[in-house]
Amino acid sequence: MFLEIFLKEVKGGLKQPMVYVFIFVLGLLSTAAVVSDSVMIGGSAGAVFRNAPHIVTFYISILSIFGILASTAFFNNAALRDFNNQFNEILFSTPIKKSAYFWGRFLGAFFLATLPYLGVYLAFIIGKELGPVAGWMPAERFGPTPWKAFLNTYLLFVLPNTLFAGSLVFALASKFRSTLISFGGALFILMGYAIGLSLMSDIENETMAALVDMFAVSTFTHVSRYFTTVEKNTTVVAFEGLMLYNRLIWTSIGLLITVLAYITFSPKARNIGKKSKKEEVIDSVADQISKPNVLPRFGTSLTWLQWKSIFAINFRSMIKSNLMKILSIYVLIEFIANVWGGFEYFGLQSYPVTYKMLSVIQTSISILFAVSMVFYSGELVWRDREAKLNEVIDATPHNSFISLSAKAFALISMLSVILIGMIFFAAGYQLINGYTRFEFDVYFTVLFLDTFPGFMIWIFVCILIQVLVNHKYIAYFVSILIMFGSEILMSVFDVQSRMIDIGSAPNITYSDISGLGPGLSSTIWFTIYWVLFGLLALFKAGFFWNRGTTKTFPVRIKLAVQQMKGGNAIAFYGLSVLWIGVASFVYYNTQVLNPYDTTDQREQSQVDYEKEYKKYTDLPIPSLTDVTYHIDIFPHQRDVFVKADLKLVNKQENPIDTLLYVYSDDWKPTFEIPNSKEIFHNEDDGVIMFQLDQTLEQGDTIDLVLKTEYVTEGFQNGRGNTSIVKNGTFINNLTILPKLGYYEGIEISDKNKRKKYDLPEKEQMPELQADCSETCLRNYLSNGRSDWVNAQTFISTSDDQIAVAPGSLVKEWTKEGRKYYHYKVDHPSLDFASFVSAQFEVKKKKWNDVDIEIYYDKDHGQNVDVMIDAVERSLIYYSENFAPYEHKQARIIEFPRYSTFAQAFPGTMPYSEAFGFIINLEDETENNVIDAVIAHEMAHQWWAHQEIGAEMEGGTMLTEAFAEYSSLMVMKSISDDMKMKKFLKYDFNRYLRGRSSEVEKEKPLYKANSDQGYIHYGKGSVVLYALQDYIGEENVNLALRDFLGEFRYKEPPYPTSLDFLRHLEKQVPDSLAYLVDDWFKEITLYDFRLQEATVSKTADEKFRVKMKIDASKLKADSLGTENEVPINDWVDIGVYADADEEKLLYFERVKVDQKEQFFEFTVNEKPLKAAIDPRRLLIERVIKDNVKSLEEVDSEKEDLLAKSE
Repeated sequence: MFLEIFLKEVKGGLKQPMVYVFIFVLGLLSTAAVVSDSVMIGGSAGAVFRNAPHIVTFYISILSIFGILASTAFFNNAALRDFNNQFNEILFSTPIKKSAYFWGRFLGAFFLATLPYLGVYLAFIIGKELGPVAGWMPAERFGPTPWKAFLNTYLLFVLPNTLFAGSLVFALASKFRSTLISFGGALFILMGYAIGLSLMSDIENETMAALVDMFAVSTFTHVSRYFTTVEKNTTVVAFEGLMLYNRLIWTSIGLLITVLAYITFSPKARNIGKKSKKEEVIDSVADQISKPNVLPRFGTSLTWLQWKSIFAINFRSMIKSNLMKILSIYVLIEFIANVWGGFEYFGLQSYPVTYKMLSVIQTSISILFAVSMVFYSGELVWRDREAKLNEVIDATPHNSFISLSAKAFALISMLSVILIGMIFFAAGYQLINGYTRFEFDVYFTVLFLDTFPGFMIWIFVCILIQVLVNHKYIAYFVSILIMFGSEILMSVFDVQSRMIDIGSAPNITYSDISGLGPGLSSTIWFTIYWVLFGLLALFKAGFFWNRGTTKTFPVRIKLAVQQMKGGNAIAFYGLSVLWIGVASFVYYNTQVLNPYDTTDQREQSQVDYEKEYKKYTDLPIPSLTDVTYHIDIFPHQRDVFVKADLKLVNKQENPIDTLLYVYSDDWKPTFEIPNSKEIFHNEDDGVIMFQLDQTLEQGDTIDLVLKTEYVTEGFQNGRGNTSIVKNGTFINNLTILPKLGYYEGIEISDKNKRKKYDLPEKEQMPELQADCSETCLRNYLSNGRSDWVNAQTFISTSDDQIAVAPGSLVKEWTKEGRKYYHYKVDHPSLDFASFVSAQFEVKKKKWNDVDIEIYYDKDHGQNVDVMIDAVERSLIYYSENFAPYEHKQARIIEFPRYSTFAQAFPGTMPYSEAFGFIINLEDETENNVIDAVIAHEMAHQWWAHQEIGAEMEGGTMLTEAFAEYSSLMVMKSISDDMKMKKFLKYDFNRYLRGRSSEVEKEKPLYKANSDQGYIHYGKGSVVLYALQDYIGEENVNLALRDFLGEFRYKEPPYPTSLDFLRHLEKQVPDSLAYLVDDWFKEITLYDFRLQEATVSKTADEKFRVKMKIDASKLKADSLGTENEVPINDWVDIGVYADADEEKLLYFERVKVDQKEQFFEFTVNEKPLKAAIDPRRLLIERVIKDNVKSLEEVDSEKEDLLAKSE
């Protein structure tokens, strides 16, 4: 009997289109991602094979989240089919066994629910064979077919995830006989995944996230976080560690739920209760009342009453339902999880400002609302049919559009209630945390103008799909297919117009400084455009509504045409005309006034630029020596006008007779070059050339004027220019002015795309050389266009704002309702200038002859005093240890959060509002992250603005790595070893994760490219910090000071990393000379394991610690292949006094020169744990096995044992 039921379930499922639709959807998504760089699932593969085991695992784990839809559909259908068809009483009157029925249905659904993943596996097989043949992807980007990965992922992800999801859905459906409750169970599963995702935001919580994630996506991410390219191409995830625990936990829970469902399963229909006595009395009384004669009236009033009645019935039904309670609990738990786990920077959280809470709300509702709009669109359309009331209701005199629109707006209203509840919940959270700046207008504007309309429009579209398809579950799949398929098609065909992307509008990024941002107009008009489209879709759904008995589609078309008359036609065509009018206005603004290039067009432009103008790479150019900027900012109009007076000199031996400029079409340039003529101008490429009447010989100078302007017109397809806003404009000279000479920054850098366009291989930076001759004449920032420049700025803005540029403020005045400022840089500096305008509060402090100034938003003053202190301590440390500070001011300027970085210009450092101004530093036991950020940018006033590396490998080490080290020393001056260890773990993680996602080749620190931030930031931090611990802080500083002294403000040639190593090697003792090679010149990692650790009390009341360690030293190549080499290194060992490993009781540095070694030492206080590298100075991927709880042994027995040996 079991086999018969099982086979019937499977055969029945295979006869339905549902299985094949799921296979097709997952296969389509996967195939598109495998064979195209335009479609990505979770990120780019980079240098990893497109079908590598890691990629297969990642796709399966991610797509298993979508697989919950299959589980819900198959298991819910298996549990409820007989009851929904009212076949249960007949079926269970036969001698059928409960076990055979339950397990036959359950396992049949289980088998069907695993089939959609075949689409993913087929995608990798087909993609490998078809991709190269069709020209979509070169064959070299595929590895061998990963059969082992297929089996591994099927066992580790497909089966456990399907079991857990299916068991919960089947159990709920069997118990409550309700699809809605099953849907609630599916939401519970999604909630678990979302919670795990939120916990992954900080490395402190990664272990917990890996365990609570029901899909094991976070588990896989954690386990493989440090995989190198080689490992990703060859390694499948092992069934061990956290992956083992996660799979055992959730498989066990799935089995337990299944067993409980079987035990509690009853073949009887759910008892819905008996009619109450009160209802019986009402019925009996009703029978005795004579019915009056009613004269029906049909008109607008009746239509309105019908709409209200249908709306009220559906709204009350949804609001009072158990599912509404489930949805509310879901979003609240999501909210709490996101707030609790929402760490953003080095383990610290921000104050709960409005935009942070908006982000939490949007994250909390995204999955819920997306699933709800698809699910409920079917429920609302099919509720009456499934209750067998459709023929009765359809026979009543009402407009189908009225019925559908009332139901749609009932769903919209229900979701709105949840959203409003979230707003007040967020405000409550703010209040609890002492934040009382409630901005309800911002909450409602952003959520109901930006976030919610997209869901609303898709509700209308999904209802239309349900009506047209006329099959509830197939319509679900078609809806999902259109959602994802349309995005794939748009990516593949490079369509980026939001007028085609259903429900799309530019996101509103709220900033405390600039408000709703520059894209507000665009958001409003796109929202109107798509809402009208959605209403038209709802109208069409009403026309095609299948009233009464089922009709064929041709018949429904005829009926739809018949309904297109009278009031229906007037309303539909009137709405259509309005939609076309709005569409025309949107098109004019986004395609005519503000045209844009698509991704493929931009790539092709880059290719054409390189092929056409690469020949001018060696065209000699004069060098900028003096510049005067005239910047006029009109913030309320979002217009900027620029004039730059430039003085250039020919520093080269070759004469110069031609000037080539490259410019962006966002800024309209004009050129005033005396004694010259324009000989070439391609506006499409943004390239213009001038012939000089008189050749510039070496030492000759030329004065010229460049003018550019940015004028805002209408609105754009996206948010628009976020650098020029009504409050908080932040621009720099490199983006607003044309660039002199051939500009390599335009070239495509991705090696795969270069092959695609038949471009030669490109090195990110020239190869490091000891004798670099020509290359060292250029630094990596200005690329030969300038060296050390005299600069001043005249800048104006509106009378309600302050304008700031680098340099000392020479003069300030007001004229014709505008403010004017004159700034002059105190010392020749890099040609790198920022221009900022906003409504600022200003706080100042004097340090020696330096003005410390903080320009900040009036609501962001919490950390200003901390910032001033960090600037002052940086000035003191760097001036004492490196060189004098050459500016008369050190400014920090806040700018809107459209970018989240800080940047150093001469004496002036703009900081994003999201990058320190709102971080909560009330817990003084935590690291002061602001120290790290501010001290880093302050350090650039030495490392970049007093010396800068040549345009060559390793150049960024001389600036970014040195700035990181300097900031760590400022932090260290007010911290201790264990707090620094806690802080540095983020730098270790940054480096190890970065090398895992390297798209080309990892390089040693001294050869790092400018785009390898994980090396010069992450590795540079930990290496230089460890170095000062090994050879002494004063010795590292001496090497830096001597290096800086040699190259400070020096004209070319510029220094290389070899110049620094030359100074460093003088300070490194012979016993530690290996560190320079291991840490700077090679890629070196360590692997330590503490095998045994004991503690015993000695006769003199001290504690003897014995340790047995296993030590390996590894050398890696550029792709991550590791080879063990003999170890002969100095390594720290020590003990902790506490279980939390926060109190380091003792450590010493020992020589490790064997694979296995024993060490022994004595301490005065009883330790609890022993550790190798207890302060974590060395780069190691797995550190958990470095620590071990000490086993307490008897000292006398230990001594006797030692003597006997």
